[in-house]
Parts: sequence; C-alpha cells; structure tokens
Amino acid sequence: MKYEENYQMPFFLATQKGTASLATLVNMLLLGSEHQLDAVDAGIAALGKEGAGWVITQYHLDVTRMPKMEEQVVLGTEAVSYNKLMTYRDYWLRTPAGDELARMSGAWVMMDLATRKIIPIKPNFAEKVGAVADSHVRRFPRIGKLSAVDAAADYRVRYFDIDGNGHVNNVHYFEWMEDVLGGAWLANHELATMDIKYAREVAAGTTPSSQVQIAGLTTHHRIVTGDTLNAEATLTWRQH
Repeated sequence: MKYEENYQMPFFLATQKGTASLATLVNMLLLGSEHQLDAVDAGIAALGKEGAGWVITQYHLDVTRMPKMEEQVVLGTEAVSYNKLMTYRDYWLRTPAGDELARMSGAWVMMDLATRKIIPIKPNFAEKVGAVADSHVRRFPRIGKLSAVDAAADYRVRYFDIDGNGHVNNVHYFEWMEDVLGGAWLANHELATMDIKYAREVAAGTTPSSQVQIAGLTTHHRIVTGDTLNAEATLTWRQH
C-alpha cells in the first residue's frame, strides 16, 4: 500500500548550505510513514496500547540531492513485506514533477516496552498497511569496519534526545556521525549513500562516543558507549 503526501521543508531545519542534513532528511522520510501508520491505527500510540513499539535495525539510503529550504516536495512510503521477526519498508522523496531526490529502505522489528526484548511481528499491525507475509530476508549492504579512528567526540544524552519508546531517537545518531567529521568536511562534501546498522540502545544519562575513519570519499562510523557498540555505519560522499 503506497502512501504519499505533500510537504514543505521549513527554513529552521536547513543547514548553513540551505539544505537538509542527513538527520533532517531521514526525519522527513519517516514523517510520511508515521502519518500512514496513524491513519490505519498501527502507529506508536496504537502499538503502545499492546505494550510494544517499533524499532529500526537497519537503513540503506541513496541521495540524489538534499531538499532545499522551503522547497515543496512529496514524501512517499510503502510497507512492503514482513516475516516472523522483521517488517520491511521503503521510503522516497521526490519533487512534485516526479524527480526523485532520495530513496531509503529499512528493516524494523517489534520490541516489548517492558522487557526491552524483541518480540514476533504482530501480523494484524503489518497487514493494516498492506505488508505481505513473506519469509524472504532482505539483505542490506555490508557495513565497513573501522580499522583506525581518525576523529572522535563524546555526546551527552539529553532529556530531549529520548523518544516515546524510552530510548535515544535513532536519528540523533546521524547528527553525531556527521558532526564528528567537522565543518570543513561537511562544507565541501555532499552525501551520496548511507548504510547504518543499529546494535544496542543508547540509554538516558550516558555519554556515547562518535568515532570515524575517513577513507577517501567513504567514511566509516561507529557509536559506542564504553565497550558497548550502539551502531555502525558507512557513508559515501561527493566532493564539490
């Protein structure tokens, strides 16, 4: 079941370049899916009544170009399929004329909010948005491992970083990953692709570290809290 809605990127979400950051782009893509889920009573509130929540495990993103400040765009999404433990969703961002700006795919699981453990997908919630039962496991690109750390920074988890599921909103990981690259890098590069795999939740009151290794136009990232790996990602860039 495909869903689309019109959206205008507000000026207060723009970077110094006048375009979206990676975190803002992902938030825009997720906005459409949240609206679709709420429309069919399958969103955060509905699932929360059953003591469960949606948790992302992996994303792959391709970016043609970032949306600009005040630009009119169309947010699109489709819940494609689900199996016992995962459901897969596609996202896209396009101009009203049909030019695609970005496309993303994601793998989601359900979590018991009390035990914080993964539970089987509730078929009635997946089927509300037209996802088809399919035992096929979608494969995502392999995440590159860091063999060295070229830059690192610590980030204190704030009250406003915690979402309704009680953990750090996954989009904040992108802010930490881009920020550690520094202003000079970000000013001279545009994002082309992003792959991220989430491992462990970042808890309130902790201070995770964002670490990066730069290999040409590819950057390898990881978020760690002490000895615990929270997430790892590979980003590729275009120089301008």
